[in-house]
Amino acid sequence: MSEQTATPSRYHALDSLRAAMMFLGIYLHVVVAYSPSGGWPLKLSPLTTKLDFTVGLIHIFRMPLFYAMAGFFTALLYERYGLRRAAENRFQRIVVPFVVGWSIIFPLVVLLSGPVQYGWPRVLGNISSGRILEHLHPLHLWFLEYLIVLYLLAVIVVWAISVLLSASLRARLVVAFRRAVTSIWAPLMFAVPSFLAQLLLPNPWLEDPPSFLPTPRIVIAYAIPFAFGWLLFLNADLLETLRRRAWAYALLAVIPCVIYLGLFVTRVDPDISFFAARGAHSLALWLLIFGVTGLFLCYLSGHNPLLRYLCDSSYFLYVASMPVILAFQLLLMNLSWPPLVKIVLAMLGSVAVLLVIYRYAVRPTFVGAALNGRKYPMRPQPIAVAAS
Repeated sequence: MSEQTATPSRYHALDSLRAAMMFLGIYLHVVVAYSPSGGWPLKLSPLTTKLDFTVGLIHIFRMPLFYAMAGFFTALLYERYGLRRAAENRFQRIVVPFVVGWSIIFPLVVLLSGPVQYGWPRVLGNISSGRILEHLHPLHLWFLEYLIVLYLLAVIVVWAISVLLSASLRARLVVAFRRAVTSIWAPLMFAVPSFLAQLLLPNPWLEDPPSFLPTPRIVIAYAIPFAFGWLLFLNADLLETLRRRAWAYALLAVIPCVIYLGLFVTRVDPDISFFAARGAHSLALWLLIFGVTGLFLCYLSGHNPLLRYLCDSSYFLYVASMPVILAFQLLLMNLSWPPLVKIVLAMLGSVAVLLVIYRYAVRPTFVGAALNGRKYPMRPQPIAVAAS
């Protein structure tokens, strides 16, 4: 089915892209912590709305682009190792961090945010009575839970396609995908199924799950970019098309982004904005998927030791970020500084602390092996230089 020749050992640009989405997630959490909008365990005044537009803009593409990359690299694992080894890899790198990470982070979040909002007696009472179980939530780790759901769906779909569709029909579907991606109207064509999926959502943006129970409408919304990423790997030569059109798509994305964000400011008729906001969001989403991916391919395709290190660290930093951000909120709580100053300090401080933890307690340990696929030595090994 693939028209690519050889699979590179690493897609450095796409690794960097995936890591960038993780770091953007940390930024979003810090901003939302100091904004009256958005869900966060602890809101401490004074709050500000000055950065809310960045939250709205990043939310358009961050998670869809992350899931597109997840589909791409899952297809790579499946082709390279087969179903069994790919499943073992995903279990170790996704399922285990989800279960273990949540088991550590959820109690920390409760202990950091609960006493400030409700007081220790109420928090301890909810824990001892078991009422805390009514408030269980995957927190920011929901993205791992939905990855697991998409993996299971991918296994079913791949099996069904191989069994139910003839080789000629599968080839025609690949041709249709290639024509869609190479068309100058590609973002608009892929925006159509995303628009239809968003008609199922209560709001024109992609919502976070309300509980551990997977929400079908959210699964459908993210299954579309996941499937795109999978098919893109099978036709990886099309990455060159994204690279060539990167700036064009990125600049065109400004138009639907402005329309989408503007609809919330102007407060137009709800009947009009229902379709207009979802249409603008879907088109902006795919223009940014194509444009941002292309820009990373343009400028970050080579190996860079610092970027490689940040890519390796990004998974841990995002997973472990919530309690650290909460801790900085508490440290800054009694300071009468503007919220924008606190946002900068919380952001820089959280990343700095997490990088230190990653360097000494994660990267060279079994935790690093679970997150990065291998343990790295505490001290870098000398590089042998071949005699010229």
